[in-house]
Amino acid sequence: MSAHAGGRPTAIPASTPHLLWLIVLGAIPGLTWIIGGAGPIGPLLSILLVAAVATGRNPVERLTAALAYYATGCWPIVGAVAGYWGTGHAGVGLLAWAACSVALAMPWTLVANWIGLVIALAITALPPLGVIGWLSPLNAAGVLFPGMGWIGLALAVGSMLAMHSALSVPTGQGRPGLFAGAPCWMLLFAAVVAIGANVRALPACTPPGWVGVQTHVVPSKGNVSRTIQNNQSIIDAGLAQGKGARVVIFPEAVLENWLPGTRQQFAEAVPPGEIWLIGAQAGRSDAVVAVTHSRAIAMPIAKAAGLLLGGDWQPWNEDTLRPTWLQHAFTLGGNRVWAALCVEQVQPWIWLEALWEKPGIIVAMSNAWWAPPGGAAPGIQEASTKAWARLIGAPVAWAENW
Repeated sequence: MSAHAGGRPTAIPASTPHLLWLIVLGAIPGLTWIIGGAGPIGPLLSILLVAAVATGRNPVERLTAALAYYATGCWPIVGAVAGYWGTGHAGVGLLAWAACSVALAMPWTLVANWIGLVIALAITALPPLGVIGWLSPLNAAGVLFPGMGWIGLALAVGSMLAMHSALSVPTGQGRPGLFAGAPCWMLLFAAVVAIGANVRALPACTPPGWVGVQTHVVPSKGNVSRTIQNNQSIIDAGLAQGKGARVVIFPEAVLENWLPGTRQQFAEAVPPGEIWLIGAQAGRSDAVVAVTHSRAIAMPIAKAAGLLLGGDWQPWNEDTLRPTWLQHAFTLGGNRVWAALCVEQVQPWIWLEALWEKPGIIVAMSNAWWAPPGGAAPGIQEASTKAWARLIGAPVAWAENW
């Protein structure tokens, strides 16, 4: 905004060079999610979305910056849809990419002040929009403030508020010096705390005897013979990779049902002294089931709070899975366990639930059979999981089906 001679504000018109600059500022942190793989660069630089939006002087410019970020970072959706539904659905993938990008970018038009920033962070992280919410700047909290939990999250949000305040100075009024004003001092304080937290942070180690199993099975799509073969492949992988382990963790939804026949098959397969945690579709839930030697518990020990909209969860279809919305940690062998199931790994609201539950270990169970070769989505899932686990200060046991 700028001022009239009479003192009333007028909107500053968007200029083409400035819009192009905003596109670059937004696209760079979006691109780091794709090229950064499972590393910390994507979560860390996601905070630059706030900086890009802060330089927008009106809703159009703020939308431009945010849309550049999300359109770049959401591009893996196209390949994921084609892998999940088939290459004939490329058009649906493009539509899903565009819809997701626009929906997540729109709240950032509100970021004219600190209240708008808080609202945008909340809207893009929490349901209902949060069911497709990923790439949130809140991911940066785990990279910057490891082990600091809610305090680290508050410091990350405070850093974003200070960054926005420092960068969104009205045109024509000049900009403050490097350390002038409270926002710059707040950023300096946050930087010192972040450095100290990272220096003091120690690698979190999984408990002895906890082993994640990696599998390679493709859904049977109702073929009974293929289901039996898949189940046997899963058992063989568990026996080979989990030999001598105490807790063996399998990927998300590798079992397409948890009916009495399947329960008996796995109960007979588990060696004495072992506990198998298996991702299964139990009724209408994406769940984790527990199996010990000669005993398979019918009731899941955890159910997914969030599901992939348009994938396993289709609200318009009564025959698909349903999210539980709230998940709770469970206790196993004296450890408080949190199950992060596939798409939950990129949904901030799920991780806020995990922060509240304070787990001692996270089991990250994913299913990426749908990912095209070189697809970025699985890496984004892993990077997000690592960031939030780091904020919580809990180790991660990984199990993936690819």
